[in-house]
Amino acid sequence: MGIRRLSNALAVCFFVALFLAPLSKVYGAELVKTDNGIKAALKIDAAGSMTDLYLYDLSKALRPIKEAKVFATITSPGGKKVEKELMGMEMGKTFSFMSALDMSEKGRYIFDIRVEADKKTAKFSFIYDNR
Repeated sequence: MGIRRLSNALAVCFFVALFLAPLSKVYGAELVKTDNGIKAALKIDAAGSMTDLYLYDLSKALRPIKEAKVFATITSPGGKKVEKELMGMEMGKTFSFMSALDMSEKGRYIFDIRVEADKKTAKFSFIYDNR
């Protein structure tokens, strides 16, 4: 009886994953890292033209960080580097640091991000491949 339930549960998980896999391309990518007590989630939209960086304070029960200086160096697949300061904005009930970015070139993008918040400095490096 236990093995039958397990196999049914695995089958359901397989079909859910199979259904959701194509949707991940539609909605883009979410990359998550932590450094120096800060959690960063970089979300990239499907068109690749907008990035949102969500920051959370790990010492304060994942409270969103709204006061920070955020700087990004983005390296395109061709090696061109663009430096930007990400601007913070609240939309609805969420707060993110965002920027528009031309990501029409296919390949690997590297996001090197530095965050200065609440007397802490954190560095994050994310890789996104849109091939």
